[in-house]
Amino acid sequence: MNLRRFVSDLGNSTSQFMIDGHYFEMPSSCTEISRAEAESVFAGNIDQEDIINNLVVRVRYEDQDRYFKVGSIAARDAFADDHIQQLHDKTESIKTFVNWMAAVAFYHAYKSPDPQEDEVSIQYCSTLLPVWLLKRAPKFKMMLDKMASRFIGDVGEVELLTPGYERVLHIHSKESECRIEGETGRFALSRGLDLRPLESASQFNDCIVIMNDLGGQTHDMSKLKPGLKRPGGSHDFASNTDQTYLQHLENLRKTKLMTHFSNLRSLEKFIEKNIHQKKYVFISSTTGQQTDFTEIIDHSLSQFARIVVENSLHAFSLSSGQAVKFVWIGGVAPLLKDYISAYIADQYGEQILKENHVFPENARLLNIYGLEIIAKDRDESLEVIPNDEKTGSIHA
Repeated sequence: MNLRRFVSDLGNSTSQFMIDGHYFEMPSSCTEISRAEAESVFAGNIDQEDIINNLVVRVRYEDQDRYFKVGSIAARDAFADDHIQQLHDKTESIKTFVNWMAAVAFYHAYKSPDPQEDEVSIQYCSTLLPVWLLKRAPKFKMMLDKMASRFIGDVGEVELLTPGYERVLHIHSKESECRIEGETGRFALSRGLDLRPLESASQFNDCIVIMNDLGGQTHDMSKLKPGLKRPGGSHDFASNTDQTYLQHLENLRKTKLMTHFSNLRSLEKFIEKNIHQKKYVFISSTTGQQTDFTEIIDHSLSQFARIVVENSLHAFSLSSGQAVKFVWIGGVAPLLKDYISAYIADQYGEQILKENHVFPENARLLNIYGLEIIAKDRDESLEVIPNDEKTGSIHA
């Protein structure tokens, strides 16, 4: 199987992928199991539409065969999400690598239920790294290259053990690139996936733009030059890892909600399910008893919104009178849009909210869309992206 473009945002809570324009996502949950456990997970064959929810793989890693449940099938396991409660170095994590390999296996099985070949050749792939991790290195490029090098050349071997779709794949990648989370979303603010300019991009022509990439484990901020141009240097990037969304939820769970939510993932999903109606009523699956947590959760999310807004407003030095727009993207931004908007309107006024803060459609997808736009530009040789915008690329 030949893949032209494979872009991925390997998040701490959710991993997103686009392969030749086909989008899919899955929980970043990953549980290592024994070979015997791997062989006994399933009682029968799985339907094609349910492959993504039943990924069990063998990955050849550092000359050893290791077995994993990945995605939804792992999400309910006790230690599948231990990586989301601490800063997660994606350049070294086996879980990041396994999620990426499992995505290849899923796509191959979904597109070719009856495998005719065991080689997967990727022309171009790209990934992302958060700002906090890049700031650990003397130069951003050192860490970007380190991440890109994980997915170049003979990447490795993955065996899909999901019954009915068993196969062993050898993966080779010809070009690998890694870019910066948050900052990469700017490409999706200026162009659509068809690479045509967006009329809405004109609102950013004459102002500084602060990109707020609000994820589960980080709040990455990038200060863009007018016209959505790249930041001037490392000083135009900031990151908050001390008070993150998932840390905030875990603290709430441990202090007030532990009797009803046994782990962070269950609380995260409960809030995600109920946040749009702002009514957080827990219904026991065994007794049917209802417990209203609306006041507790609503107050907690309002407090977190205050934290992220103030962090954004004070992250960078801005000249007096300089026009600025704050753009909110990332997986958590759409969830907290109403809470963030309410805080801004209350503290700074409705006019500031309307004129200075932007909540794009598909905000949770802008990073991966940005990667896809860059990949399509390379694929189609249209040179939409200037040469000085192309960084961190490694060739096999």
